[in-house]
Amino acid sequence: MIVIRALDGTAVDVDENAVTLVSGPYPHDVGPHTYVHGVDRGVLVTAEDAAALASRLGVNPPLAKLTRPNQSPVWIKGPAVTTLRAPLSTERQGRAAVNAVVILGDLHQAVRENLATTERVLNAHGAHL
Repeated sequence: MIVIRALDGTAVDVDENAVTLVSGPYPHDVGPHTYVHGVDRGVLVTAEDAAALASRLGVNPPLAKLTRPNQSPVWIKGPAVTTLRAPLSTERQGRAAVNAVVILGDLHQAVRENLATTERVLNAHGAHL
């Protein structure tokens, strides 16, 4: 278990093995925001740096680092990935912005890496694609 401070300052005990995805702020966020998926309360939002949080989890295998369409990093738990697919035409956000979509249950994460690279990176981090 680790403690993650929610954006409002609340200390939340989190099973680090339950975390499926960690991403940094969205362009509209004011101030530092990190989004943690897989915790039992839905998405946990914190002000902790996403890279620092991902490394602090200490899970084995470590989370796979990929790139979101806005060129910010996203860390994904390989064994939590259910499938990988090419983006739909409605998911493309500009030239080469989305080249693969990683699916973790009902969560879809678009990434800039192509399908082959995404599959290789995720499989190296415990996925079975």
